[in-house]
Formats: sequence, C-alpha cells, structure tokens
Amino acid sequence: MSDYSRRRNGTDRSSSGSASGSTASGGESNSAAVEEMQKEQVMIYLTQNSVTHHNDEIPETLAALQKADQLGLGKKSMIPISDPFSDGHRTEQYAFGESTANTMTWWFDDPALQQGQVRVGDNVLTLGVNESHVDVPGSYNEKGTLKAGVAERIRSDWLVALAHIGVPASRAGMVVHALMSDSDGAKVMHSGGGASNEMLQLISVLNRAEMGEFEISSFVLSGHHYSATPFIFGEKPGGDHVYDDDVTTGDTLDVRDIELLSSVFPKAFAQVDSMMFSACNTHRLGLEDEQGGERSTEDWVAKTFPEATRMSNWQQIAPGSDYAAFFSGEFALDVAKEEAGQDSAFNDWQFTKTKKGEMFRSEKGADGTFTELPTDRSRSSYPYYNDYKGLRNSNHEAFHKREDLMRYILKKQ
Repeated sequence: MSDYSRRRNGTDRSSSGSASGSTASGGESNSAAVEEMQKEQVMIYLTQNSVTHHNDEIPETLAALQKADQLGLGKKSMIPISDPFSDGHRTEQYAFGESTANTMTWWFDDPALQQGQVRVGDNVLTLGVNESHVDVPGSYNEKGTLKAGVAERIRSDWLVALAHIGVPASRAGMVVHALMSDSDGAKVMHSGGGASNEMLQLISVLNRAEMGEFEISSFVLSGHHYSATPFIFGEKPGGDHVYDDDVTTGDTLDVRDIELLSSVFPKAFAQVDSMMFSACNTHRLGLEDEQGGERSTEDWVAKTFPEATRMSNWQQIAPGSDYAAFFSGEFALDVAKEEAGQDSAFNDWQFTKTKKGEMFRSEKGADGTFTELPTDRSRSSYPYYNDYKGLRNSNHEAFHKREDLMRYILKKQ
C-alpha cells in the first residue's frame, strides 16, 4: 500500500510511538513530518500517440478526475506527457516548467536538427539515435548496429540535459547508469531515438515526485502496440496511421526502460496505486522471466510499481481513441471511488470490450500477485456515450482549450 493509500485509509505508516519519536533527532523528525504532509495527487498520462489524444483520451480522463472531485472523492491532477500534439500544443511546460521548456529547441522545431537532438543555448545535445548513427540496420524488434562513439556521446549528452532540467548530478548519474550502461560500457537505452523527448519529460516528473513535490498515484501508458513486443509507439507527423515504430530510431518507448527507472526513483514508483495500459495487445509485452519463459504483464506491473493494487490492459485490439477515451475515463473514476472507500467500484464497470478486443482489470491479492476480475458489465458505472461526448460533454475539443479541465492539469511553477 502506498503512502497515499495509507493516509486515505487512516493507517499510520510508522509503528513508532511517542517515546521513540522523542528520541529522534530534529532533522529526522522534520523529515518524517515532511513525508507525512498531504501532497498533491497526480496521474501521469504518457501517450505515444500525439495525433488525437489531446482531443479524446486526455480530456475525457480529465473530465473523470473533475467528476471525482465534484463527488467529494478527492482531487487528483494530471501531468500529460507527449510529443507535440497535432494542433501544436506542447507538454514539456508541464514536465520541466515553462521557463525551462522555452530554453530547449527540439528536432521537430528546427529542421537543422536531426531526430533525437535538442538545442540548449549554443549546445546541440544528441539524446537519441537517428539514421545517421546506424551502421547496420536492425529488424522490426531488434536494434541496429551503431557507429563507433554514438552510444558514448548520447550518454554524455544525457547528463547535460538532465542537469538542465534540474535533476541532481548524483541521480542523473544513476539514470544514465541504469539506462545507458552495461558490462561493456556505454550503450543506448531500449527506447528508440524518437522517444527521447518523452523519456526526458518522464524522468523530470519522476524526479519531482521523488523529491516530494507531489505523489504519482496513477500511471497511464497509451499508444500503439504490437503483441509480444516491449515497446509502445507513436505515429509520424502529418500521416494517417503511419507508424513510427523503428526500435532504433523511432518513437518507441520501451517498458523495460520504465522498469529500470524504478530503481533510480524508488519513492516515485512506490507511490503508484493504479496502472493502466491504453494500447492494443498489452496482455503480451514480449518480456522473459528468469527462466526464459514468457513474463506476464501483471508481473511487470507488480515489479515496476511495487505498491500498485489495481491495473488494466488490453487483450487483442483496443478501440480507436475516440472510443478508448471512455475506457480511460471510467478507469480514472472507478479508481477514485475505490480510493475513497467504495470497495466494489473497480469490479463493476461498463466499458469492457469491443468486437476486436477486451480490456481486463486486475487487483493485487494478499500474496502480492494480480488476479483478473470478472468482466460483468454495469450500465450504471459510467455515463454512456452521449454521442461520443462522455463526461467532457464535447466532441474532439482539445483539453487545453477547456478552462474547466485545465484546472486539473498540474503546471510546474
């Protein structure tokens, strides 16, 4: 159970009494007091699909958070993470803060830069692999061979970028060691070069949570996904379902990198109570267990988010994002109900499947493993389609154009 859940349920994290408290040092007492302070609750909504999600999944989920707040279930804010949306709206301002974000020029802003590059002042940093770095191309799920020195430069440039966004040097070193180092020295991370922007945003948010600025109580990972592969991917700008799925250079965010980051930001990952995949085929992530067998999605969630008690994922094909928005919204509202003490809310939901796929929900038992819940539908769990308007009561209106929904976006000061 995360610190947030303990507080919501009135359970003290510490078994120490007043006597032990009186013998603690002043520094320890202050530290403990800070830990126990009520912090803003945050949902990370990391989407690899920057084409439509600002118009459907994100606003519907924000409307569900708003509804939970209106019902007195508690307020939770969202930090969306994405490449620039198709209407030009950016999320770096929420991860880094507007002033820092404005000092960074990415490859999609300046044609003089190559994919995976960002300009900070007079320095061009290479944070991801692009085609000029590849010596021998790989396959659709295997990285290509890189030219000499590429991995070393990327690892060095990541240290500069992490310092620029405010990650302490000691933790920045831990990040590059976890993601970009092996027994042979420097390597590139599992994620593709085109996902470097989202990865830097994610690390910034994780660092802020680790430092105590807020708590990440929910984590959503959305985008496209092929069965038995470990990466969620996006689309190329300007295309209609033109997938950016090259594992070396593409916009492919690998779940193995997220798991590796859990060792760098243990407090942040232990805050997460609920995790949702809004992506096809996420019942099979292409991971192996210690014996070389297929590792389940449930095991990945349990190991990556050790205190998470609720999760959901898709078997086979998830719906288009205009319909998937209802699944995301209902997940957020049901989690809020459960967190407020409505113990059966997560077991009773309306949006469970489509003609091509089914969404499964699971809860963690006393043995620490997740068990799938029955999928009996309840028409009263969530508002019906409302002509695809849902709780947000609008169709394809960007979240950042809605003043009421923007109150639930956490902005970095």
